[in-house]
Amino acid sequence: MTIFLTVKRYTAIFVSVATISAIVFVFSLVSCIFGGNQDIHTRIERKYSDIHSFSAVLEVTVTTEKTENVYTVKQYYVSPDKFREDIISPETLAGMTYIFVNGMVTIFPPINCDGISMEIDPDNRNYTFLPEFFDRYFNSDYAIIAVSVDNTSDDITTILEIMLDDDNIYRSSQKLWICNQTAQPLKLETFNASGDVLISAIFTEFNLNVRIDETLFTKGD
Repeated sequence: MTIFLTVKRYTAIFVSVATISAIVFVFSLVSCIFGGNQDIHTRIERKYSDIHSFSAVLEVTVTTEKTENVYTVKQYYVSPDKFREDIISPETLAGMTYIFVNGMVTIFPPINCDGISMEIDPDNRNYTFLPEFFDRYFNSDYAIIAVSVDNTSDDITTILEIMLDDDNIYRSSQKLWICNQTAQPLKLETFNASGDVLISAIFTEFNLNVRIDETLFTKGD
């Protein structure tokens, strides 16, 4: 009987210790994830709430019901309203340039000729333009935050999501993947109302608040 009680007592102690250890482990894991998550959100806000300039290279995939087209583009931006986008590939479009300044867009075709200027259509939005995403994110009541683990590299990424306020079933929401370690943008995707990815932009280069040559916004070459 004494042995049985002793074994029972030690078993109870072991179970209690194991339970406490499990609770401590879970608490530590949650603290690690959400504590780090809070840190990355602070860094995201500090880094992107006031973008002065950037240059970037993106691999953009545009998917429709019948086609899938892939583009490589280079972007330049200077606050508050100077933006340039050069198409690098495919070869048939390489050299085409779009320059946005003061509410006007000038389109330079691949061949060497004068650009065509027109007013920017507010309904014709560039869904790969990062400052617009953050402007909506920081000023949106519909911003959503999630944490994801990239199984291919074991890097923790933070996903920022916004619901677009357009009455457009083909452009319903956007998600931006941010690397927790560097706070660099990794991928920006646009979804339709059914949750299908229509535009996927992968950032292969991104340089924030760098000096941009202002002449880039006055000519196409």
